[in-house]
Amino acid sequence: MFQVNNFTVRMKKFIKVNSSVLSIIFSFFALAPLIAQTENGNIWSDKNRLAFGNHLFCEKDYLRAIDEFQCVLIKNWNDTLQFKIATSYFRMKHYDKAFNEFEKFTPNSSMYLQSENEKFRTLFLSENYSSMQNKIKNSKRYSGNNSIELLRLLNSSMLLTNAELPQKSKFISIYENEDKNILSEFYNWKENPPYKNPTIAAILSIIPGLGKIYADEIGDGITSFVLTGLFTYLAINKFQNNQQTSAWIYTGLSAFFYSGNIYGSYTATQNYNAGIKFNFENEVKIFVNDRNQFLPTPKFLCD
Repeated sequence: MFQVNNFTVRMKKFIKVNSSVLSIIFSFFALAPLIAQTENGNIWSDKNRLAFGNHLFCEKDYLRAIDEFQCVLIKNWNDTLQFKIATSYFRMKHYDKAFNEFEKFTPNSSMYLQSENEKFRTLFLSENYSSMQNKIKNSKRYSGNNSIELLRLLNSSMLLTNAELPQKSKFISIYENEDKNILSEFYNWKENPPYKNPTIAAILSIIPGLGKIYADEIGDGITSFVLTGLFTYLAINKFQNNQQTSAWIYTGLSAFFYSGNIYGSYTATQNYNAGIKFNFENEVKIFVNDRNQFLPTPKFLCD
């Protein structure tokens, strides 16, 4: 009985091992046609790497696509491939790396002009406005007024920096009619921003709460007026009733809220101005994106 069982166990092991071997053999024959289709059977050929890299790029797997492209590019320079590497970094929002990759194009390259456009776009989105302005102004296309897109991008960046704006009529002349009103409002805002004066807020706070109301914090202003007035009333009442200890406590609280009201009004105005500036800059950026002021992306890139 023991020998029979031992024989059965050995037969099962034999069948299991040979099944694995047969599975490997059949898999090899199944894959053979695919291997034969590659260049000399080399799945790591430049052609196959390029095809795989393009697939990864279109699937938005940019990091792995860069690896495949660089393996091909290290052997032979290719403008399209270099542009895709730079664009991959750009789409991952690695703007510094994207800019450096776009910089590798020389004036002799067929894609030099497009790479320059993408550099300007990279600098704008990375909020490096001053550098972008300098590069655009030094561009031959700018000096010859040959690119309305660049001029519009330059105008948008000037709204976001302390750069001096040109004459209003010149500023809005390069835009479509439906956009001129919007740009006119942006221009007016930039020339005369609706800021509030912190010093005026502090002076108005002589009347508790009025400075905060001026800073558009109406609720806080009413609260400051009520609390300061309440503690002042209680202090006076306690002095009139010769309750010196309580009187001085309420006097201290009244003085605390009164001084805090003045300081709070000053800082509230600064916060108000910061919020106004933030909203303005955000509206300009939204306008730039909505109107697609960036130059067209090459057709060979996947959407």
